[in-house]
Amino acid sequence: MFELRETGLFYTPTADSEPRFLCGPIQVLGISRGDDGTKDYGLLVEWKNLDDICIRKLIPRRRIMNDKSTFVKELLLDTGLVISSRKGVWEPIISYLIKARPEQRYKSSNQAGWLNNSFVTPSWCVSNGAEKVIYSGNKSNEFLSTSGTVSSWQKEVGSLCINNPILAFTVCVGLSAPLLHWLNWPSSGVHLFGKSKISKTTILILAASLYSGTNFYYTWRATENGLEATAVEHNDLLLCLDELHQAPPEVVDQSIYTLANGLSKMRSNKTITQDDIKNWRLLYLSTGEMGLEEKLAPIQKGVKAGQEIRFLEVPVQRKYGAYDELYCHKTMNDFSDSIWKAVKENHGTVMPKWIEYLSSIDDLSGLLAYRVHELRDKWQISRDNNHGSQVLEAAKRFALFGVAGEIAISAGLMPWPKGCGEHSAKVAFDSWLEMRGSSNDSEDEKLLKEIPTALKRWRSKLLPEGQPLNDNFGYALDLDGKQAWFLTRQAFQNGLGIRYKQHISQAVKFMEEKSWMETSEGRDTFKRVVDGGPKGGRYYKVIPHRITEELALDEALSRAAFPC
Repeated sequence: MFELRETGLFYTPTADSEPRFLCGPIQVLGISRGDDGTKDYGLLVEWKNLDDICIRKLIPRRRIMNDKSTFVKELLLDTGLVISSRKGVWEPIISYLIKARPEQRYKSSNQAGWLNNSFVTPSWCVSNGAEKVIYSGNKSNEFLSTSGTVSSWQKEVGSLCINNPILAFTVCVGLSAPLLHWLNWPSSGVHLFGKSKISKTTILILAASLYSGTNFYYTWRATENGLEATAVEHNDLLLCLDELHQAPPEVVDQSIYTLANGLSKMRSNKTITQDDIKNWRLLYLSTGEMGLEEKLAPIQKGVKAGQEIRFLEVPVQRKYGAYDELYCHKTMNDFSDSIWKAVKENHGTVMPKWIEYLSSIDDLSGLLAYRVHELRDKWQISRDNNHGSQVLEAAKRFALFGVAGEIAISAGLMPWPKGCGEHSAKVAFDSWLEMRGSSNDSEDEKLLKEIPTALKRWRSKLLPEGQPLNDNFGYALDLDGKQAWFLTRQAFQNGLGIRYKQHISQAVKFMEEKSWMETSEGRDTFKRVVDGGPKGGRYYKVIPHRITEELALDEALSRAAFPC
């Protein structure tokens, strides 16, 4: 029989024996298990140590019994639980723990993030369901530290974002991280870049203050060998990465895909189980002195279209470094110093309240989807306005950042006037689009640059109908007073500088949408039997005069220069 007193835990082995002191006060407050209720059982145990400090830990049941209970013994001793020196004292203590049947039940997760409508982190949890939730992972509680109150954060930190669109924008990005789950969007990042000494790290820690203190960021170089583990820890949270320029370009190139994929690599040196595969979904905020194109140049790699959307680059050079308003400070550095001081004293309080608010919204997924679409339409970003799919996708993400800010304003969490979040997101989007230089998809933009050269190449080796093709590019036929060019596959591909055959269809689709090409029978090619040509009669039909007219090119480029 066990008896818990103020002085500790006592054990009476038989009815006629005296109670024996086992250890200081210790009790099992609740039982946890995984979301499906069939595995990952644990005990929430609380005890007082030698200094009368109350300690609470979630201990997996398997670790209470495994390996002669070594883990539990070392944990209790290391944390200062008073233990009797009597021989055999551990057996009844372990028995007491494993037999406990408290009423309180918890759903547990060993990873931060959403658990149905609830949210778990190592430092705090938001329960919104029939059962409370609890974190069962290994990360220290100091992962997400707190200081001050929501009110003090609003006054000392959040208010500084007013009239500072880049500061407000980074906060909106931080607010958006837990929203990706509800939209089922993949991970992505925002990269803030500009010359040195313009307070890029300062704006990073201001965004981080939603979650924790001034140490809630990493350098790109520091995560080189542990990026997956870091990503797993930041599931549904913001990951802050500083100093892009210090990391090797090969690492940056691969890391962008690793973070976006949200799935750990398969390791060939062990038997893989489902539990070994780690997943994450996050937003990361990056800073550095250079953009991705410049970073990858030393390894002769260009920026791929997929990377452009996974890694949204926003230049941050404003009136005073990254700032538009210094709030009575004489210099940019003085203002930055005040932000660091404010964040050290006020951090980590907004995010729990933000999650509480989000978890109370009915049909959060539907609300977010509607608001994002509405804001993107307000910005007039659409295919009807000649915006490519990549710009549409990027605009959708910038719109989410704006929506997150506006929802937080309406919830009373951001001390900003209505419209501040939306404005900051639009400023960032416009900067991204201006730097990009075009509303077309990257592949289409490259194609546009190749078109004039392609016309020159093609026109030099086209034939009139009736001549054998040999090694020429195709035929130029008069149709309604204008020429139509029927090109071979190789001529079409080489003329446009298309390296891979799988990209031909993409080029055809773009040119057909602009009425620069015609196809037939649902294929990329146009079927026409040309006298002198091959029997198959399939060509890439280009209408050159439409190209020269739209691009304001020399009309001569729309007429073949038949060889003598």
